[in-house]
Amino acid sequence: MTAKRMSRRDFLHLSAAATAGMVVAACAGQPAASPPAEEGAAQASDTMAEEPVEIRLSHWWGEQHNSWLPIVEEKANVKVKQEIYPWGEYLTKLKTQVAGGVAPDIIQLDQSHNADFFPKNVFVPFNDALQAADIDMSKWNVDPALELGYNGDILALSLFTMQGRSVYLNLDLVREAGYPEDELPLYGRSNFDTWHWDDFVAFLKAVTIKASDGAYEQYGYASAITDATSLAYQMASYDADLVDDPWTFAETEALLNTETAIAAAHDLIDLTVVHEVAPTLEAQQGIEGGLFRAGLAAATISWTNQTYLIAGLPFELGFMHLPFVDRRVHGIGANHWCINKASELIPQAQEASIIQTTDYEVGQALVDLAATISAYDPASYLDTLPEGDLGVIARIMLSRLKGMSDCDYCAEDVNMFNRAGFGRGGRFLQDTVRAELEKVLIGAKTVEQAMQDADAAVDAEIERV
Repeated sequence: MTAKRMSRRDFLHLSAAATAGMVVAACAGQPAASPPAEEGAAQASDTMAEEPVEIRLSHWWGEQHNSWLPIVEEKANVKVKQEIYPWGEYLTKLKTQVAGGVAPDIIQLDQSHNADFFPKNVFVPFNDALQAADIDMSKWNVDPALELGYNGDILALSLFTMQGRSVYLNLDLVREAGYPEDELPLYGRSNFDTWHWDDFVAFLKAVTIKASDGAYEQYGYASAITDATSLAYQMASYDADLVDDPWTFAETEALLNTETAIAAAHDLIDLTVVHEVAPTLEAQQGIEGGLFRAGLAAATISWTNQTYLIAGLPFELGFMHLPFVDRRVHGIGANHWCINKASELIPQAQEASIIQTTDYEVGQALVDLAATISAYDPASYLDTLPEGDLGVIARIMLSRLKGMSDCDYCAEDVNMFNRAGFGRGGRFLQDTVRAELEKVLIGAKTVEQAMQDADAAVDAEIERV
């Protein structure tokens, strides 16, 4: 099936949330039937069909939900009033609404938002509603009790299988550097997903070109890496986490000063300060869209989605999976639906959310829109993924997931970790890690000093919250 193309305007609504795990090549589910009405409610349902109730739903996806909400409205006998806010404003707006008792019936969250709400008893659990709807819980790509659970309750349902992180290549620059293209572990080749981090670094060195005066003609990698998400993925490959409890918001300490965390930080920082394959902070400033989009860097790591496919880049793209240290990794925790405990339409909101996340027609609409696969029974959509580059990045994202992978060894011993496992002070941790690693890049601290200081600051914040 050919995927429906998004306009550039439509995509911009999506891409703002790409780093928050929104646009994905994911996996969706075989339709669970709409939740059955209890006996005696059938006549009421017939009457309701004439006048569906209106439920409010908030999200940041722009107009994309329009592709499947009509299906949900018909099957749940509701009318959905969307409340759409920009990603950068969404969390603040939602926290204000919840505090004021005026939040929508259905609320879309990102995994990184959960610490702000899950411990505060503001959402209705889905446990009973899922049981009443006779949902086969074994068909979820990840157990919702793990991915979206709190104190034994399932507080949300994932909209899709979380996208991965992978490497995008400027094949034109790779060729200009004289690197043997047939050695790249591109999707579909026998060496796909076999590169360790050291292999990647060796490649980046080979495709970095400097003039005789030391000026860069092209970089191997597109940016200096200081973000906590990249650090989390690198630590996960060492089988480690940023905090001691990345799932239940009961962390007691940060793990940033461990030997593993320091090694992971070195991996990222050394691309700039040791291997000299990535730019300094100063060198990457003022380049609109970044060095990769500008055609000045041979590789970059990004979310496995359509971001670069629709950007109209004037060079040929190549795609490979995220290199690993000890274990391959896949971060879990996608965008999801939550039900406001203050809603006066909880049964209707729950039914609409269950249909939205488990119904086959809705799932196929996700695939048709952007090669995105929902989180319920995802393998049933594999045959409908598009061909071409969009299909390739979708299959790369799925390749580390058992039951969805067409690469057997790629799905073995994968660390399925919480990709937003930053703890209750999540934004503080992210800001602190970035600030400390930036100090290393400008020569103000060593990696060891920066990680020690970050660890102490985050520990203090954990005690405070």
